Amino acid sequence: MDGRQWWGMALVCAAEALAAAPSAQAQVYKCTGAKGETVYAQQPCGAGAKEVTVRASRAATRTPGEAATQSAVFRSTDLSDASIAERNCMNAARSNIQGPIDRRIETYQRQVAALNQQLGRTDEDALAAATRDAGVRAQIASLEQSISAERRSADSTLTSAQQRCAEQRRDREASIERTYAPARAPSDTATDGLR
Repeated sequence: MDGRQWWGMALVCAAEALAAAPSAQAQVYKCTGAKGETVYAQQPCGAGAKEVTVRASRAATRTPGEAATQSAVFRSTDLSDASIAERNCMNAARSNIQGPIDRRIETYQRQVAALNQQLGRTDEDALAAATRDAGVRAQIASLEQSISAERRSADSTLTSAQQRCAEQRRDREASIERTYAPARAPSDTATDGLR
C-alpha cells in the first residue's frame, strides 16, 4: 500500500467517523486520483473536486479514541499540506527568479560565441589582428563576469526565497499544532508555574 492509498483510506475513515458523530456535519471533497482511485480531502483536491457533505447517520456519541483519531488524521493532512505549500512556494520562486536570469545568461553566451569566432582571423596584418584579439578577449572576459554575477545573484535570491518559504511553513505548522493541541485542564495550567 503506497502513501496515497494510505491517505485515501485514512480520509475515508475520518469521513466515516464524522458521519457517525451525532449531528456532526463536515465538508469533504471527493476527487479522482492520478490512477483513477477515489480520493477524499478536506481541501479541494483537483479541478474536478466535488464537495460532499458528510452528515450524521446515527445517533451515537464519539468515543475519545474516535475523536483523537479524527484529530490526528486532520492534523497529519494539514501538516502535509504545509509541506506541499512550501514546495509550491519554492517552485514559483525558481520560476520567477531563474527564468529571467537564464534568458540573460543565454544572451551573454551567444555574444561570447560570436566574439570567439572573431578570434584568430588572419585577414589583416599581425599587429592589427593582435590588437583586435586583445579587445575581443576583454569583451569576452567582461561577459563571463556578467554571467558569474547573474549566477551569484540567482543563488542569493533563491536562498532568500528558500528561507521565506521555510519560515511560512514553520508558521503554518505552529498554527496547526496550536489548532490540534489537546485542551489543557485548568489544574494543569495552575501547576505549571510550580514546576
